[in-house]
Amino acid sequence: MTLSNSKLKIFLNKPQSKRFDLTDRDGLAARISEHGRITFQYRYRYKGKSKRLSLGRFPDLTLAQARDKVPELRRLLNEGKNPSVELKRLAEPTGASLDDCVHAFLDRHVAKLRKETKKLYKYSLGKHALSAFDFPVEQVTIREWYQYFDDIEDQYTGVIAQDILVRLKTCMRFCIKRNIITSSTLLMIAPKDVGKASEIGDRVVELEEIRTIWSTLDKSKCYPTTKNSIKLASLTAARLGEIRHMEIADIDLDKKIWTVQKQKSKTGKKIIRPLAPMAYAIIKWQITTFGELTTFVFPSGSYKKHICAQTINKLSRSIVKTKKMERWSCHDFRRSLSTILSSNRVELHVSEKMLGHSLGGILAVYNKHNWLDEQRQAYELWEKLLFG
Repeated sequence: MTLSNSKLKIFLNKPQSKRFDLTDRDGLAARISEHGRITFQYRYRYKGKSKRLSLGRFPDLTLAQARDKVPELRRLLNEGKNPSVELKRLAEPTGASLDDCVHAFLDRHVAKLRKETKKLYKYSLGKHALSAFDFPVEQVTIREWYQYFDDIEDQYTGVIAQDILVRLKTCMRFCIKRNIITSSTLLMIAPKDVGKASEIGDRVVELEEIRTIWSTLDKSKCYPTTKNSIKLASLTAARLGEIRHMEIADIDLDKKIWTVQKQKSKTGKKIIRPLAPMAYAIIKWQITTFGELTTFVFPSGSYKKHICAQTINKLSRSIVKTKKMERWSCHDFRRSLSTILSSNRVELHVSEKMLGHSLGGILAVYNKHNWLDEQRQAYELWEKLLFG
């Protein structure tokens, strides 16, 4: 019978008549002392003799972390090495700081992630984690961690505080697996204990509101690319990042098709979208106007790179303030299209494809159809509902 956290908590710090073991799998066991202390142990045989290796105490060392240690111990054993001896040889106090851990995490783990994800990790950890403590991270107490996150919440928001906690816990687990550190009290803090989670959006921007947004954009004297990016977001319900990273090579003007390459897609899969008349007209205008200056359909003012999200979001907030509207973002247009088209009898699998979602269940495995004709009809209906 395998172990579970709930089962271990039954015995934690509870006096027992005698010590005993609870077995897990692959040689892992939890020894319960007479005083209710729980120690994870790896049981193995070396040169015909039974051995036990203590891995750490619960809950400082979680069950998942203890299980993560077992494959490496089995590898040492298969190579004819005594895990206990090898770990003592490798276990040198490093005195690694939080900065050391963050840099190792960014260089070795984050560097393999998607470009946008890398930028997010580097910005958030660089801004909030580097130089936070000037002594070894293993010496940071739980109280000091809580004070650190309280300071972030007071200075910024609870959402940011909880987000940094989650990212740093991932960082600490990575460093423990790499033997950069042996433990961290940070792993004892649950996300719900710090700040607050970001709210799941439920804003549906109504048709009349989108018309108001367009009317305000038409009167604005801002950079035309900024206006058009918001307009295209409302017409296609594409993610803002997909619009910002759109390149001329992604557009087939003859077939009126926009292909989001997998490296630009949040899901890591290629998205093919047909372009209805109004969306096509915006993209064609952008290419005609800026095509000789840049490869991006929605370039920045310098034409050297794509337009940044902050520029678009700033204009969106300005419209909200000027027209005294309920707060919205370009991402909310995705919910608007899905909700309103569903009420107009557009099939769910079609609207999901329009949003660039991966279909779930058996459809995701066997059905690779894009329903381009159905998408095109739905986009044309959407433009008709918006502007007749």
